[in-house]
Amino acid sequence: MPGLSPGPYSATVSSPVRARSRDLLVSGRSRLSVEARDARDRVLASDPGLARLRLGISALLAVATTVAVEAVFGRLVGVSSQTALLGVLLGAVVAMPLSTSVRESDRRTALVTAASGAVAAALGAVVGVSTAQVHVLGLVAFTVVTFVAVWLRRFGPRWFTLGFLGWQAFFFSLFLDPPVSALPFMVAAVVLATGWVGVLLVTVLRVDPEVALNRTVTALRARARAAISAAIDVLDTAREGHEPDGPADLKAVQAMRGQLVALSEVSLLLDGQLSQAGSLPAHLSQGFMRRWVVDIEVALDEVCGAVLDLAHLPHLPEGVRHDVRTVLGGVGWAPTAVALEHARALQSQGHEGIVPARRLGAAAVLLLETVDELDHPALRPDRCDEVLEQQDDEEPQFEQVVTLFSGNLPGTAPLAEQTHARDGASRWSPSRWRLSTRQAVQAAVAAGLSIVIGDLISPQRYYWAVIASFIAFTGTATSGETIRKSLSRIAGTVAGLVVAVALANATAGSSVLVLASLGVCIFLAFYLQAVSYTAMTFFITLMLGELYALLHTFSDSLLLLRLEETAVGAVVGIGVSLVVLPSGSRATLRVARRAFLSSLADLLGGCADRLDGSEAERDLIVLVVRSGAAARQVVRTHQALTRGRVFGAGRAALRHRISVLGSADAVARTLAARVEASPVGVSPPLGEACRLIEAEARRLVAVPTLITGPPRSSGEGLGERVGAVLDAMEGDPTTDRIRVTVRRLADSLALLTPRSS
Repeated sequence: MPGLSPGPYSATVSSPVRARSRDLLVSGRSRLSVEARDARDRVLASDPGLARLRLGISALLAVATTVAVEAVFGRLVGVSSQTALLGVLLGAVVAMPLSTSVRESDRRTALVTAASGAVAAALGAVVGVSTAQVHVLGLVAFTVVTFVAVWLRRFGPRWFTLGFLGWQAFFFSLFLDPPVSALPFMVAAVVLATGWVGVLLVTVLRVDPEVALNRTVTALRARARAAISAAIDVLDTAREGHEPDGPADLKAVQAMRGQLVALSEVSLLLDGQLSQAGSLPAHLSQGFMRRWVVDIEVALDEVCGAVLDLAHLPHLPEGVRHDVRTVLGGVGWAPTAVALEHARALQSQGHEGIVPARRLGAAAVLLLETVDELDHPALRPDRCDEVLEQQDDEEPQFEQVVTLFSGNLPGTAPLAEQTHARDGASRWSPSRWRLSTRQAVQAAVAAGLSIVIGDLISPQRYYWAVIASFIAFTGTATSGETIRKSLSRIAGTVAGLVVAVALANATAGSSVLVLASLGVCIFLAFYLQAVSYTAMTFFITLMLGELYALLHTFSDSLLLLRLEETAVGAVVGIGVSLVVLPSGSRATLRVARRAFLSSLADLLGGCADRLDGSEAERDLIVLVVRSGAAARQVVRTHQALTRGRVFGAGRAALRHRISVLGSADAVARTLAARVEASPVGVSPPLGEACRLIEAEARRLVAVPTLITGPPRSSGEGLGERVGAVLDAMEGDPTTDRIRVTVRRLADSLALLTPRSS
């Protein structure tokens, strides 16, 4: 394919030296073209629906316009310049979180949230100004407000926003230390800011659900192309490792698997968006889109699995390698008709009995047809007719599986909450407390300790320590996540301080440059928030440095003081998360693993019901999505645990167990797709095999600790029991692919055993 490999130029040049130079030049151009192409896909795929871009733009636009509105308001009411500055700063502080946390597309919902935000922020400002007059009372109020702000999160995303708005308004009112006489103007500034942002949220900042879904589909396709590119790298590194062939490079394999995990994230996000009103055009149904996404994942799993098998073959003929590479390049970037021609040729030709090559061809055909099916449904008339017949009845029956939180996939909080449930606990036992209450207690204790220690360092700047400890419990659910976030805040602050000094010197004396730098920092902080909290903290630190320069209070010692206070708050947050009502990462991972195995067992039970026709049909695609969502939580939870372990102890073993569970999810997804496409009752023996695997999955749910190891050799292992059932079956072309998938799934789960065994 163009751009993937250089052509045979040696026959057209006059000397070996010139030939080699020409080859190197063409190879370099080809590599640059491939890198540029892959970089574009990574950018598109890294921001599904352009949510992060909109977040950065929303923060910048809301803050900039609110500052202008507040400035005009201050002039109109005729307050002093100092009081007007208070209103500008408080309005900007309120506008920033309100514009970035409200993601509702429904205008009425957004306006209600904005109006409620005005009440919360005004109340926070009143409490802040009132208690600031008595230092000790202000410190006590700080702890109480922190508790309430975190406790309110139990009521959902809107209350999360309201609690944060109230806390922000209280904090800045305390920090700015205004006179009581300025309170009416500050309350008016808060109401004006929330009202203005509310107008923005229902106009220029409103997210159109259909546009967001289309952009997420674009990101899904880009992520699929990135996975194809990673698969090509796996194939190439296998040849480069040894001559003539060698095992695939471990980093290349991990990169390919990482792309598949990222694809699953985008798929679940898209599934969550399907539940939003107005997200789909009239000619598409929610059920059709859900099935389309699952088919994409299944086909890509098969493509990457076949490539991995090819990369591990001891001797892969160069002709086969060339054909495989041509198919992969075609799947990613060639016109559909051309790519289908190559894929069908690879599927049909023998290639000396190399089964993975034919499997790759079949998977490539499925992937290409599925991708094109969305825009050209006539390509698959069998599926299209079925969808059109059921479309009118399907919408009311759509079962929501993924519930988004402010437009994002859910975190680990529901799992962490399950780790504290204890049967028979007394009424006032902490085991009966919800996670929001536990975190509220943690945040309040951390705030109190941060106030005490931070006040010893600087009575004027202790609030930086409180901010660091409060933020440590925002968006986290386990001790591991709190530790990672706190350390990221310290790292971002350190890096930001170094650059802030240089930036402040470069922009000194130019208000235009300072304001431009503030805008860039605000945009990048929120654009990178979901990617790296360290990067967000880095740009927030730069923003504060520029703000102090604008207020003519900038100094190197001030920034160093901020580092000290931030480090104190982060360390306090870490300590409190480990000692006071902790939510352990290990316990949360066990809950996530059990939830996944339960959903996997349900999926296998549904497959068994369809294969042996014993019960009414269950929606296998819904079960697939539920299993995928549970698998994502396993991956998400284990990251905080493995990255936080001292000296990497046990990381490899834990990572391997997670890999086995992820492999089981991918194979089960393929199994469900194949079973769903088969007639009901097609093979009772395969149903029996699925029930054996289902029983094993349910047995593993009750196991406290799992390890990975070789399957049992006693004849009683899962692989052998399932193998005995499958081997007793007569050959049937209609069920051969299902039988192979069932065997692969049994082999995966057979690797998981209790620690005591």
